[in-house]
Amino acid sequence: MTVSQKPRTGPRPLGLHLGLASFTLGSSVAALALMREGGISWMPELQQDADIVQSEIKEFDLSELIRGLGDEGCSRTQQMIEGIRKYHAHPYRRPVSEAPVIWQHGSASLLDYGEGLPSSAPVIFLVPSLVNRAYILDLMPGRSFVVAMAAAGIRPLLVDWGTPGERELDYSLDNYLLEVLAPALDFSKSQFPNAPLHLAGYCMGGTVAVALAQIRQQQLDSLITIAAPWDFHKGLGQAARGFLGDPVRWQVIVDSFNELPVDILQAFFASLDPNLCMTKFGLFNQMAQDSARAEMFVALEDWLNDGAPLVKKVALSCFDDWYGANKPVTGEWIVAGKKLCPKDIQISAMIVVPKSDKIVPPASALALARQLPDATVVTPGSGHIGMMVGSGAEAGLWQNVIDWVRRA
Repeated sequence: MTVSQKPRTGPRPLGLHLGLASFTLGSSVAALALMREGGISWMPELQQDADIVQSEIKEFDLSELIRGLGDEGCSRTQQMIEGIRKYHAHPYRRPVSEAPVIWQHGSASLLDYGEGLPSSAPVIFLVPSLVNRAYILDLMPGRSFVVAMAAAGIRPLLVDWGTPGERELDYSLDNYLLEVLAPALDFSKSQFPNAPLHLAGYCMGGTVAVALAQIRQQQLDSLITIAAPWDFHKGLGQAARGFLGDPVRWQVIVDSFNELPVDILQAFFASLDPNLCMTKFGLFNQMAQDSARAEMFVALEDWLNDGAPLVKKVALSCFDDWYGANKPVTGEWIVAGKKLCPKDIQISAMIVVPKSDKIVPPASALALARQLPDATVVTPGSGHIGMMVGSGAEAGLWQNVIDWVRRA
């Protein structure tokens, strides 16, 4: 194995995260007097807790409260900054797998993690998201989904999208589907004609995998979607739907950059939990830096900051057709010239819906199960990323997939 030596610049975009920390402190101080006098309207589910806090802080002088809140905010911000510095300096670097490339088209390649397995071993064809690197499925020793599959006698073939090059700049979702995924799947079937073939997609890759299943289901033994959004309005508030589905905003952005840049994508993910960076880097600052826990943190943070941009047409399809018009769940998504209709997918399907997913709301992923004629729902008790690489992944999602493939 070789070792990645990329310099660290994250968390991306760094300026936004530092700004959010300052905003949290400033807005908290500004809101303190209002809260103390009951001048803030709360969501119903927060009202009881807010009433308790309000009664407690009334016992203190306002200037004392402001001073204490300022001290605490400054301390947390400093802890975050120190944690970021330690992250930048941490010696851990991910060992890069040398799984052979067995097929390639443009920037995309197909990696075979099943060397040494018999040609009849079940194949799982893995489609990751287009906006995050494929190696989340092979994050580090001991936290590798593909290594676990191979150890169980299942051949993992992983699509690695790479970084869009000249060939892909004008690609649409149909181009990725018909010029990359379908040919790669055909190649896989030709290489292992006697092996059961299972199609699995993670996050956005799962949404695209549904389209691939419809046009290639005669070659497949099953479909597995893992935290794949389907109803793009479920679980999102009105403000979020308006933001994500605003065609004018996104048209201006992608026209300006001729793509959707990584930092803008990361800014969206940051908006889901604006204080996450402060919390997690504050905790990292407290960790023993030579511990396995710290290494896992660094490995995952490196992956989070190593995204890929979305090419223009794909980005606009995501925001206009998915988050805007919600076409997958309404049956209006046109794939290869035809409307995508999950009820026409007759192969069995496993729909994985993590219970604590903050990136893909569970209700969004569950919507697909209701439209497929033969779907089994699995609900790991972790989150979007934790189910794949967390401490419970081996006994949870990994074993769920192994059992599914063995039974199918």
